[in-house]
Amino acid sequence: MKKILLLICLIFSCCCVCACNHGYTSVSEASKGLSTYKMNIEYLESSKTLNVLQNLTYVNNENTQIKELYFHLYPKSFNLDSESQVVGILNKAKAYYNGESEGDIEINSIQCSEETLAMTYVHNDQDILKIEFNDPIEPLDSVDLSFEYVVTLPNCNHRFGYGENTINVGNFYPILAVYDNGEYMIDSYHSNGDPFYSDVANYEVEINVPEKYVIAATGYEEEVQQNEGVKIVRYAAKAVRDFAFVLSEKFEVVSANIEGVDVKYYYYDDPNFESNLQTSIDSLVTFNELFGEYPYSTLSVVKANFVHGGMEYPNLVYISDEVNNLEDYANVIIHEIAHQWWYGLVGNNEYQNSWLDEGLAEFSTVLFYEKNPSYNIDTGEIIKNITKSYTTFVDLYSSVLGEVDTSMNRKLNEYNTEPEYVYITYVKGNLLFNTLRTTIGQDKLIKALKLYFRDNMFKIATPEDLIFAVEKVCGMDMQEFFNSWILGKVKILENI
Repeated sequence: MKKILLLICLIFSCCCVCACNHGYTSVSEASKGLSTYKMNIEYLESSKTLNVLQNLTYVNNENTQIKELYFHLYPKSFNLDSESQVVGILNKAKAYYNGESEGDIEINSIQCSEETLAMTYVHNDQDILKIEFNDPIEPLDSVDLSFEYVVTLPNCNHRFGYGENTINVGNFYPILAVYDNGEYMIDSYHSNGDPFYSDVANYEVEINVPEKYVIAATGYEEEVQQNEGVKIVRYAAKAVRDFAFVLSEKFEVVSANIEGVDVKYYYYDDPNFESNLQTSIDSLVTFNELFGEYPYSTLSVVKANFVHGGMEYPNLVYISDEVNNLEDYANVIIHEIAHQWWYGLVGNNEYQNSWLDEGLAEFSTVLFYEKNPSYNIDTGEIIKNITKSYTTFVDLYSSVLGEVDTSMNRKLNEYNTEPEYVYITYVKGNLLFNTLRTTIGQDKLIKALKLYFRDNMFKIATPEDLIFAVEKVCGMDMQEFFNSWILGKVKILENI
């Protein structure tokens, strides 16, 4: 049981359209009519800052006029006086291994058609940027916005920050808040889980760094130039949910082209690099077969300084260099690559329904081991152990607090503790899908997941979309089954 709990803790923080509409069949098709981010990024090594020029061509894909836009400014949460917590108390010393260090983003200007726009900041941390238009943007119309800003990286082993071996640049730029059911989703950063929610968009990014650095990034390289000690690399990524990159002067790279995808493993101090590349390949092949084809041309697995086990971004995943055991390291790779399907391609509101991607990524890892017996993992033992750990968690919390909230439809900031979030999202989420398999059978569950993937690819999915797919395959009402789990009514008993 201790080993299963360790794996769960290592993975922690890894990383709506009607279900009757089929999803897109290709990246090329999905990329048409999307908003496009163009960024020119210069990394200044001495100050650990980024100078960024960003152009956003915003396309109004809503069925209403848009009079204002909101942007998440996630680096604001890395201010030392921020009310938002980016890392929990249990991991703070490990993340800030040199003492607390500040990160930030300072917007110098925003222009629209050469007119400077007024900026309004929302929340006490000023982590949400609001801009208003004199003339509303009609459906399917577009507008060009130009940003100039400076990003300061903290000395922090996190999604965003620099450590001894890597510079992690995730969630660093002003990204559009999702317009969902008539309102913008502007929840602040939180240390529980992955506090992100975004639509797919197209990206064209130019990164300028000292030539000694190797770059791992979302998307594919279009061009590389080197001039007087500076390396300029241009990346393109279509129909992705986010853009991130990692820098290191220590990276070595191994790669293989599998089923049309360049799978790359970026590493340092890793005698098991061949095995870890193979796990990455096996994950891609397995999930292609189980759920549907990965449509992008690149997939990068990156060893990095990171406080948790792993983190997912489109075409790119972090694997923490603090995961020392080969079996555990492989487990994190598998889980994070599963997120390319559940979060990356099939999006969801990770702040509100974190179990939908995390629980499914955990169960996908179980399916992986069953498809790949050479890894010698007994999945029956996994389910037995996590059932025991979950019931122990519920018993302990109940004995101390008198009761425990086991509902799964809470926002990240509504979980009282990090362990509570982990048990409800990862562990209970995994048990939900395993019990669903026991209830409807393996074949029907896989068919339902394929349907869920196909219908919601490149879109935002909800729990109702998942339920729709299951019901369509099973031909029966499954609402009460899911309600019992999501609302915390189900009683989970330890296997005997």
